[in-house]
Amino acid sequence: MLFLPAAALCWLGSALAAMATELVQDDLTLTRRKGESVSFSCGGTDQCDSGYPVVWYQKKDTETFRAILYIYIGGSPEKLYNHPQQDDFSAERNENSCSLTTENVREDHSASYYCGCEKSGSHSEK
Repeated sequence: MLFLPAAALCWLGSALAAMATELVQDDLTLTRRKGESVSFSCGGTDQCDSGYPVVWYQKKDTETFRAILYIYIGGSPEKLYNHPQQDDFSAERNENSCSLTTENVREDHSASYYCGCEKSGSHSEK
């Protein structure tokens, strides 16, 4: 079995912002067998600026955060980060939440998964 932890990653809107957007990921650890599907949910995305995407990240124990994909409200996931597993994942987003799904869990998917709210004035990738 694989343990797939998830947690929320929040971005500060600008240098003048009083507080960061708080996203919520309820299921902090999900366990799936190889070949099963898994879906991570991210709530609180109604706090994100509507013109900016939610970004999903993968964090393996020995690596830095790597962006997998991003998605706008009602849009299709954009996979522009050259993540080696980007085609393994899909995403959906509405006003209040976002989800990241893989239909065929493999051992190399064992990692922590984070959602991040990009807001005006912030930069999540350079």
